[in-house]
Amino acid sequence: MVLALAGPAAAAAQAPPPPPPPLWDVQIGASFVGTSGNSETSSAGADFGLHRRWPRWQIESGAAAVRASTGDLRTAERYLGLFRGQRRLTSFVGLSAGIKAERDRFSGMDFRSISDVGLTWALLNRAAWTLEGTTALALNAERPTVGADRNNPIGLFQLLSRIPLGGAGATAQRVTFYPDFKDTDAHRAEFEVSAQAAMNSRLALKLGYLVRRSNAPVPGFRKTDGMTTASVVMQWKAATPAP
Repeated sequence: MVLALAGPAAAAAQAPPPPPPPLWDVQIGASFVGTSGNSETSSAGADFGLHRRWPRWQIESGAAAVRASTGDLRTAERYLGLFRGQRRLTSFVGLSAGIKAERDRFSGMDFRSISDVGLTWALLNRAAWTLEGTTALALNAERPTVGADRNNPIGLFQLLSRIPLGGAGATAQRVTFYPDFKDTDAHRAEFEVSAQAAMNSRLALKLGYLVRRSNAPVPGFRKTDGMTTASVVMQWKAATPAP
C-alpha cells in the first residue's frame, strides 16, 4: 500500500493522464453454442453494463447470466446483478457503496447478497495503465442449498487494473478478497481477467476468464470454480466526455 500511494506522484510527472471517459456508456453482450445429432448440448450467456458520470458522482450497474445443458439435463446456471454508486472526494480518494446479488445452485448457493460501504483509491492514473483500489465493510447474506443461512460481517478488498490495447481495445484485471470477520475460515476470493476489441463503432468481441474460490464451501461442493466466456458485444456511448 505504501508503494502504491507513492507511485501516482512519480507517474504523473512521466506520462499524461488518460482522456476522460464518456458521459455515459452502455453495452450488451451475448453468446450461444449448440450442437445436435449425436450430441445435444447448448450453452448461452448474456451480460449488461451501464455507467453514468457526473462531476463528482458516478453510478455503475451490471448483470450477467449463464446457462448450459446436455440434452434435457441442465449442467450450469448462474445469475448475477450489481449496482454501485461512487462520489469523488479528491483526485485520489472517494466514497463507494454498492450491492451485489447472485444465484448459483451448481456451486451450492441458492442466493447470496453483499452490501458494502467504503472508500475507493485512485492508485495509478496514466494513459497506459489505470489502477484502482477499494476497501470496504460489508454484510454477506447467504442462503445455501444445504445447511443454515448465514448473515456475517465481512470485508471487501479489491484491485482493478485497466490497460488499453491500442485505440480499439482494452484489457482489465480484477482481484477481490472477502475476509469473514465472524468465521475466519469462510473467506472467499475472486480473480477475473477480460479483453475486449472493437470491430466497429457498435460491435466488439469480448473474452473473459473468472476464477472463484471459497475456503469453506457448502458441504458436497468444491472450493474452486472457473468460467471462460466469449461473446459479441453491442455498445453505445455518449459523444460528450464526462465533466
